[in-house]
Amino acid sequence: MEETKISQPTAPEPEYGREELINNAPAVFGVRPEVVIGALHGNIKSMLTVAEVKAAVTAFLGKKVN
Repeated sequence: MEETKISQPTAPEPEYGREELINNAPAVFGVRPEVVIGALHGNIKSMLTVAEVKAAVTAFLGKKVN
């Protein structure tokens, strides 16, 4: 008889306010708050996950300067 694996539902990643993420930028993302502000420029969401902001910061820091 085959065993059926039952996948456990994963809890959604917690969301935090923009200001909280910006204020804790050095501890959470290893960058200055100004970098997070720049990375989130144009993003209108008021609540974000840490993963969303990390992706935005990585993309922002990877942009070529003209």
